[in-house]
Order: sequence, then structure tokens, then C-alpha cells
Amino acid sequence: MGPRKKKKVKKYRGSRTCGGGSHKKRRGAGSRGGRGRAGSHKHHYIKMIKIGWEFGKHGFTRPKCVRKSYRALRLVKLTLRKLRDEGKIDEATYRFFYSRPEINVGDLELIADKLVELGLAEKTNSKYKLDLSIFGYRKLLGRGTVNKALEVRVAEATETAIEKIKKAGGEVILFEE
Repeated sequence: MGPRKKKKVKKYRGSRTCGGGSHKKRRGAGSRGGRGRAGSHKHHYIKMIKIGWEFGKHGFTRPKCVRKSYRALRLVKLTLRKLRDEGKIDEATYRFFYSRPEINVGDLELIADKLVELGLAEKTNSKYKLDLSIFGYRKLLGRGTVNKALEVRVAEATETAIEKIKKAGGEVILFEE
């Protein structure tokens, strides 16, 4: 083994500032202009721009009720896209459903014959059997008029929708997911 190396601090023993220059230069955070991001809108402004420090609050959390409806709409759109890509629905039907974030009884009235033609619904005698879960819809709303007897299978339905379908000679079958 060679000779032991002397520690660097030994060199500074006896000196006042241990190689730090003037005694004023190594005092606390003041010598560096504050701790952390202090002065980012004052004396460290250029540094903030170059590094890209973000200032203040960022982002937004959606309310739970909005998140739920957004997820439902997303599910409908993904399901419809999948059906179109598989060739189960044509472009016109895809656009018809895609433009509706929720489905109304009046919409079903308009599209019932087309769905039977595509094989996504059944027609026995004069009654149309539709399952809305195929398209990703969870809820049936009551806007529009119904003249055809519809048998609709869905997770939720409004009272108005159920009433209108029953008046036309159909029924709503509610199921749990």
C-alpha cells in the first residue's frame, strides 16, 4: 500500500471560510436568491421562462355526474365504431346513432325498420324487438312520438318513454347490468 492521502478538509483547517471566498458569499438561501422557486416573477423570471416552471394551479377535475355521462357517451361511440368496423351497421345508421348521445323513443320509431333490415332487431307480426345494449345505450328517454309496437330491452327508461311505448302497444323490458 502506498502512502495515505490527506483529506481535503485538512487543507482548510484554520481558514475562516474553507475556500468559499468572502465570508458573505455562503450565507443561507439569500445568497442564491431564495429557496426553491422564490422570485420566479421577479429576479428569477428569465430562469423561469428558460426552464419552464409552471406557476399557480393547473388542471381541472370534472364533477362526478359529468364524468359518468362522459363515460356513457364514450361507450356508445366505441360500440358503434366497433359495429361499423365489423360491418354489422352501415354508414348511415352509424351516423344516425353517433349523433345522438342518448336515445329517445322517437329515434327508435324512425330507425326500427332499418335495424330489422340489418339484422339487429326482430319483427314478429307487427312488433319490433330491440335490444339497446347492442349499441351501448343504457337509458331510453321519452322524446318523440311512437306509432309502432316496440319491445325494447334496456337498463333504464324514463316514465314518459315507458308510457309512450305502452300506448303504442309495446313494452319496455328493464334488465340489470
